[in-house]
Amino acid sequence: MALKLSAPVGDKKRITKADPKKNEKFKPVQNKPADVELVQLMLVANGFRVDVNGKCDTVLIKNIREFQKKKLGFKKPDGIVDPDAKTWKAGLPKLSAMISANAKLELYEVFEGGKKKLVSKKDYEAGLNALKREVLSKAVKMHSEAECWVDICNGFEKTRQAQDGLVNALVEFSVSVVNSDTNPPWDDILKARSEASTLKALAGAASPDWRRVQKQDQKATKAYNKAVKSFKKFIEARIGTAGGIVTGLEVVRDTSFAAVETYMTARLVMTKGMSPAKAGMIAASSVEALKSGAGQFGEYVAGNKVTWDGAAKKVFIDSFIAGLAGAAGGKLGDKLSKGLASQLAKHVMPKLSGSISTKAGELFFKRFLGSDAGQAMVVSALKETIGLMKPLIEKGQPPKLKDVKDAVTKTLLAGIMTHASVKALDYFTKNLPGKGEAFLKTIMAPKIMESMRKELCVLYGAKTFDELAAKHAGAIYVRVATSVSEKSIEKAALIAVSASDGSQSAAQLQKLANDELRKDAELRKKIQDMIRSEFARVAKKLPAPAN
Repeated sequence: MALKLSAPVGDKKRITKADPKKNEKFKPVQNKPADVELVQLMLVANGFRVDVNGKCDTVLIKNIREFQKKKLGFKKPDGIVDPDAKTWKAGLPKLSAMISANAKLELYEVFEGGKKKLVSKKDYEAGLNALKREVLSKAVKMHSEAECWVDICNGFEKTRQAQDGLVNALVEFSVSVVNSDTNPPWDDILKARSEASTLKALAGAASPDWRRVQKQDQKATKAYNKAVKSFKKFIEARIGTAGGIVTGLEVVRDTSFAAVETYMTARLVMTKGMSPAKAGMIAASSVEALKSGAGQFGEYVAGNKVTWDGAAKKVFIDSFIAGLAGAAGGKLGDKLSKGLASQLAKHVMPKLSGSISTKAGELFFKRFLGSDAGQAMVVSALKETIGLMKPLIEKGQPPKLKDVKDAVTKTLLAGIMTHASVKALDYFTKNLPGKGEAFLKTIMAPKIMESMRKELCVLYGAKTFDELAAKHAGAIYVRVATSVSEKSIEKAALIAVSASDGSQSAAQLQKLANDELRKDAELRKKIQDMIRSEFARVAKKLPAPAN
């Protein structure tokens, strides 16, 4: 950096008079941005807190006067720094020392609060890591909430299809008929989940593209905020409608109990901030106790033999099993999902349309089972297992954890191939070789060749380069793609799959893999070497230039 001013900086209304005896003349104050920035740096080097932005304002002029007063003892400081004059020369030594010290550091230019400043490499990397944690935390929060909404809505859809029994299906039918706003807002919540998932993948990369992260953050936040409003409206509609049905006694006995459970679950989620699993556990066990108690009272009224001990035991067991099934989502899911990844990979990998390494498969299922979608699947299998084991529990023979694990594993394996995440993985592996090779051939190789244009023009001349590129570029791209694709694509796929949590579509997985190919420095170097070699090979066949 040249430490020399081209023109004066500071107050344009100069109060200092030139000394004619010394043949002194002052140049007009111009406040050129580059000069202003130098003066600002000089003041910073001398201990003043000044923004380095190339703009001269009243604050800067005030600081110049303060410097002149303290450093030079001016009784009437004019607030102007003239080139090679007293003020500039007084501040120059410390500015030179600061510039020399900074030259030994690796500095980065950043913007903070709309202002530009220089920071050390250590501070820059610490800032990036803090930003990464902040964005990832936000993405995880939005994605987790969206998964929660999806689980709740899936439960409603499952009930509507009579998978939870005809009575509960009648409840859902009654609620939806009374108020159409009780239909799940699928479009909004699925978009929120997808955008948050993409944000997680981009921010979680080893070297995030922060421009893309920022753009995706805006999209994900917008989708999330819209989904929050839609889901709140949906839940409030369900609370009001289910509550009205119960109050008006518009449904029969068993359907009323199911409506009470629906109403209670939604109410606990909205008013107490409970997780759906905890709210479901409390609602299920409470309503089951009411239902069982009413059933025992009915037996007594009908004249059947009912004892206090027997009735109490029946009410307890019924409410316990209902509560256990509800509690599965909050307490048992995580334990049961551990150790299942290798079993799922072993079962699924041979059935995929394409091929991918066992390591990648295990990584995928490990991430998937740790996600909200995987947990929901484990919980669903656990609830089914608890229902099947109800007769043993009623006889006082609770199953061992190993028996529960084995039963849950069998249930998961039975339906895993139809799960959306595995379908996405299947489609991704099936099309991975072709799509990866196409990406190398049509996008990556041409961009790399274009970046080498200057180098190749120096070797062969611009005219020869253009002629060779026009005739042979397509064939070169094909040779590049076919010769380097398999190993590099598999490596990129491994990273993409390991970054997935099961909520990404096949297209998103392929996009992650393509991004990894683009960032692979070793692959880029290999492609550059092949392009040089191909150009040298075809250039030899050109006729020698005429003398």
